[in-house]
Parts: sequence; C-alpha cells; structure tokens
Amino acid sequence: MILLTGANGHLGANLLRRLLADGAAVRVLLRPDSDNSSVDGLNVERVFGDLRDPASLVAATRSVVSIYHCAAQVSPASGSEQQIFANNVLGTRNLLRAALENGVGRVVVSGSLSAVGHRPDRPTNESEPFNPFERHWPYAVSKAAVEHECLKAVADGLDVVIAISCAILGPHDFKPSRMGQVLINYANGRLWAYIPGGFEFVAARDIVEGHILSMHKGRTGQRYIFSTEFMTFETRSSTLIAISPVGQNRSACRQL
Repeated sequence: MILLTGANGHLGANLLRRLLADGAAVRVLLRPDSDNSSVDGLNVERVFGDLRDPASLVAATRSVVSIYHCAAQVSPASGSEQQIFANNVLGTRNLLRAALENGVGRVVVSGSLSAVGHRPDRPTNESEPFNPFERHWPYAVSKAAVEHECLKAVADGLDVVIAISCAILGPHDFKPSRMGQVLINYANGRLWAYIPGGFEFVAARDIVEGHILSMHKGRTGQRYIFSTEFMTFETRSSTLIAISPVGQNRSACRQL
C-alpha cells in the first residue's frame, strides 16, 4: 500500500493517476473539511486526517510500504508564516515520525526549487545551499526547513529522498495553481501585462516521473531537481494560445 498526501494538489493529482495507471494500491490522506472531489471516481482508499494531528498520521501510515508526501501550503502572502510553518515544517515532521514508528520503507518528499541556492555566475544544482540571508517568501523558508526535517529523519533511520519541483505545467490543475491561474487569465484576456524574464518549468508528467524515479532509484538523504525547460512567460503564453483560443472557459483551460 502506498500513501499519498496532497492528492488534491497539482502534483499530487497527476502522481495519483500515474500510480493507479501502474496498478498500485493507493491510500490518500484527505482533510475532512477540504473539497476532495478531485479524487471522486478513483479507485483509492480514503483516510481523513491532518498533518498537524500526529495521531491521525500514525493511523494513516499503518500497513504502508512507501509514502509520497506532496502536501504543502503554498502561499506568497505575508501574515500566514506561522500557519505555513505548522503545515509544512511541523506537518512533515509529524508524518516522518509516524512513518518511522510504523516501519515505512521509503518516503519521497516533494521539495521546491525556491529552497535551493542560486548563484549569479553559474546554473544551480542540488549541491547549492539555501541562503537564509537573502530575501525569501515564507513558503521558500518553510521548504528549506522541510529538507532539514528530512535529513533529521534519515539520521533517525528513516529512508527519505527529496524530489525537487520547478513550476509545474500540465493537466489536472483543479484548484488551479498560481501559474495555472495566470495562464487561465491570459487565455481569457484578463492579463494585460507581465514582468519580463523566465523560470524553470517542469511538465506534470516529468515531475511525476521524477518522483517515481526517486522512489525506486534515489539515494537515501539526497535531493534531486526535476525540470523540463527554462521558458519565458512570453514563450509559454504563445504556446498556450496556440493550443487554446482566447475566450475558452476556465474548466477547459485548467486541463492544459
């Protein structure tokens, strides 16, 4: 049995469908007060709990062989730092402790490129340390702390691998994600300006494959960055418009 957290998110929704297509038995951890319609009709075992509730995680991880931990609170806004810390950092700690208590074989934790160090003179890689003295969104700081929780769990004897995601583009973006919403706005003529520049993007299928590879081939305690291509927003927008004419409705656009 595989436990998946974050099944309602962009990454988790795509990973869940890949695991089911591969014939895996999947248990999904859901919050009872959330909109869980994204897993309706799927052959999964539902368990309800909260990353901030250790007892619910001990119950959710029983009889589990491996875990994909994709759940996280993504928020650029200030004023929610303590909530982000509780969900992302303490929540990950609670889950890893539950996994260790129940003898889970391996945990793949989703990381973020925002928690990887960047140098102006060369491309970044997995060895570049996060610089806490630069300006960061609270989410980035929390994901750097999440990696520390993973390494602490490894020191305690748990097999943990970190799969780092860039900005995800692809189907099953039900909420939608922040980038998904930007593209929806652009496709529907509601985005009139953007800041020049680009970012590392990863196709949903590629970050899912990266998580699968991390589970089966990753080294304990290591982190791996998965990216498809560096793209400017202008390039990505042109691609979107070629696929979906302006004026297409929101539900159709979110599947791009």
